[in-house]
Parts: sequence; structure tokens; C-alpha cells
Amino acid sequence: MMSLSAALKPLNRAEKVELLQLLEEKKRRQATKLAALQFESLYQWQINFVESTADHSSCMLMAANRVGKTRTGLTIDAVHLLGEYPSSWKGHKFDAPPMCWLLGFSMEKTRDLLQTPLLGRLEGGKWTGGLIPADRIIDHKSATGTSGAMREVRVKHAAGISIVQFWSYSQGQHAIMGDSVDWYHIDEEPRDKAIYPQVLTRTATGDKGRGGRGILTFTPENGRTELVVQFMDNPAPGQHMQRATWDDAKHLSESTKRDLLASYPEWQRDMRTKGLPLLGAGLIFDIGDESIKCEPFECPPHWWVINGMDFGWDHPQAHVQLWIDRDTDTVYLANAWKQSKVTPAVAWSAVRAWAQNVPTAWPMDGLQTEKGSGEQQKSYYQQAGWLMTPDHATWPAGGVGVEAGLVELYDRMATGKFKVFKHLAPWFEEKMNYHRDESGHIVKVGDDLLSATRYAYMMQRYAKQRHEIATPANNVVHIPRPITPKRPR
Repeated sequence: MMSLSAALKPLNRAEKVELLQLLEEKKRRQATKLAALQFESLYQWQINFVESTADHSSCMLMAANRVGKTRTGLTIDAVHLLGEYPSSWKGHKFDAPPMCWLLGFSMEKTRDLLQTPLLGRLEGGKWTGGLIPADRIIDHKSATGTSGAMREVRVKHAAGISIVQFWSYSQGQHAIMGDSVDWYHIDEEPRDKAIYPQVLTRTATGDKGRGGRGILTFTPENGRTELVVQFMDNPAPGQHMQRATWDDAKHLSESTKRDLLASYPEWQRDMRTKGLPLLGAGLIFDIGDESIKCEPFECPPHWWVINGMDFGWDHPQAHVQLWIDRDTDTVYLANAWKQSKVTPAVAWSAVRAWAQNVPTAWPMDGLQTEKGSGEQQKSYYQQAGWLMTPDHATWPAGGVGVEAGLVELYDRMATGKFKVFKHLAPWFEEKMNYHRDESGHIVKVGDDLLSATRYAYMMQRYAKQRHEIATPANNVVHIPRPITPKRPR
């Protein structure tokens, strides 16, 4: 072992040269795998977005400022262009070098926000390299009119040569015609309504005729545009929207968030910090998350407990649990879980630890019968393990009025009588999106957990006290993991 004195001994010239060469080699090797290293550093919500590209042809990341939305998109772009998919990659994979389009507001923005992080800079005829290593860049064609901006760059792919082309919305839809595109990345929302449909047209025959795909990453500065409304309220087959807020950006310190917040006009703050567009007639629960969040705790034995569920297959089935403190007349949402395309048996395995032996409220559609077997939908959940209430969810006086439930829940939130355990992020995301359209109608999209919550709240009269429930594990909080979807036989 080298002694401390030897370790501190000044290096001679030869040793300094050797050390410098080693450091340069380390830097070179790291530069060749920046895309893989960046993928490994992504937050879980970013990984979830990557994975959504496997099942959806058009994925929108509508996010707050400074959370890393463009970085997320560029990571995906780089991996596709290189053709070197990490072992843990669960997003879409191309089996041949793709033609990729990256689009931004102007060529200046495209150069600075997309091209430079992806490829580095061209200096003295040589690339510095970005997520794409310099030695993987084969050649390029410069864009006209913007210094340093590229029109097209060819990249050495693991299975041949991939191509990335850069376009700006200011060129108009007619400039982006002709090519068959495998992958697109729209960064920031175009004001021209024709851009997105034109990009979809170009991808129609992409990926060897199977149809190309792509992503959109932006903060909704244009408000509730047709594009935003479509993804939020009426997504077409293959479309998927994900949200990200400052709460998801662990790299933003509290002081940074405080300073940034102070710099934004008040009317922009929800858009800047939550990625929230102006929502027509407005949010239904326009009460701040922080005012209803609470730390998880164990359920006291004398409190009352009830579950609520909302059936689903293509849209998620959802399960929640309410704890009711009748001494203070306070309701707590303690557990929540949702997932699409899972059978009742698979869902039960995810929620059993907290749902077992607890009365479960369910909606009227549980009375629907299956044509083949004649079985009611609710019976499959009874067989899986849920303790279903005798009747579907109704108010004590009868009826299933939605508005009555929303009014009561809103009043409870406003008066501190409804609390939600702070780790239940999917529930808070639904709350943040739950709104009325311009006609004042409730937009029934992405409200699965909220519906389950309302059913449980309506059926409080069937709740049991915790000490009456035989399963000891039910007095603790569980955070179930997602289950791999499996279709029923």
C-alpha cells in the first residue's frame, strides 16, 4: 500500500503527462456514453414517459418550466439516433436506423434548445459532441439564414446511418413536406394548428410502413388550445398525456422555486409551476394541494374505514380508501391505486394489504352483465376478494347526484375537513386536471380516483371501525407498485 507521504509526493513530468492522458481518456469515454448516462439519471416520472412511447404513437409531456421536459425528450431522441438501447429501456425501439424530425419555434430556438444539447457545436469544422458523441456524427447540412443552425445531420447508428432533421414552426407547414418520418419531437407547442397534423401525415408511413411515432414536450403557454384540449379531454387512439410539476423536479431547491415564483405574474403561476393551462370554465377543486396534504400515519382503531372503486379496462380501474374521524368530522384519503388493463385478480393482489375485509363502494355500472356468462361486473370483484357493499353507491336519501358530491368534497377541502396523504401523487394529478369545459360541463377524462373517492364518500354509512376489521395490516399505509397488464381470458 502506498504511504501517505508517497501519495503526497509531487509528480514528475512523465507522471503528469500520464495522468493527463488518463484524464483525457476518461473524459473521452464518458463523452461516448452521455446518452446512456443521462438516461440512468432520469427521475421515475421521466422513465414513465419513456415507457409510454412503447404503447402510444403520440405522447405529450405537458409540464411546468424548469422540470426537465426537453431534456427528457432529447434523451429519447439520442437513444433512437444511436440505436443503443439501455438494458432497462422499456420505451419504443426501432429495429432500423430512423429518420427523426426535431421541431422548435424558430431556427434559433431549435439550434440552442435542441441541436446544441443533442450534437454539441461545430467549431473549426469539428463537432464538440453532445448526447451524440462527436465521432458518431458523419456529416451535416447547414440551415440557411441562421448561423450555426443545421438542417440535417447524419449519425452513425448501431445498425447503419440514422438522420436527424431540424425544422421551425416559423417556416410553416408547407416547408415540412415530402419525407417519410419515423420519429418526431415537437418542443414547445406550435401556434399554427396545421403543424401537428402535417407532422402526423409525414409519420403515417414511417417505421417500415408500420407508422411512425413521436413526442411533444411543452409548457402550455398558449392556454387551452385545440391540441391541448384533444389530449386532455378526448385523446385519440394512440395518444397519451403526462404531467410534471415543480414537485417532480427534485433538482429545484426551495429557494430557487421561491425566487422563480416571485418573478412570474400571478396569473401565470399555475401554468409555470404546474404545467396547467387555462381550463375553460375552471378547475372544479381550485384549492391548493398544500392545504389538503398531510403526512401519512397509522389509522386509530376507533376510526371508520371504507373503500371505493371505479371499474375500468382501457381507462384505469381505481381503488381508494377513506378513514373517517367522526369525533372531528374529518375524512382522510389514506390509500389509492389505479391501473389500466388489469384483471380484478391482478388488481386485488396490488391492494389486498389495505383493502381486505373493508366494505367497498362501487358505481352503478357494476350491475352490467357480461353477454357470455350473464355475470354482473361487480361479481368478478367479489370473487377476487373485495367486500362489496350490498348496493351500488347512492346518497343516504337516494340518488347518485355527482354535483352534490363535488360540492360536499369542495366544502370539506376548503374547511380543512378533507385531507389526503401527501404521497398519493396520482390522486393530486387527477385533482389538478379535473375541470369544466366552456359550457360548464364536467370533463370526464382522467377522473378515475376522484370517482372512486366520491363513491366511498357517498357510502360512509357502510364503513366499519378499524378494530372490527380482522386484518391488522389495514391500519398502515401502503404504496403498491404497478402491475404488468394482463387481459382476462
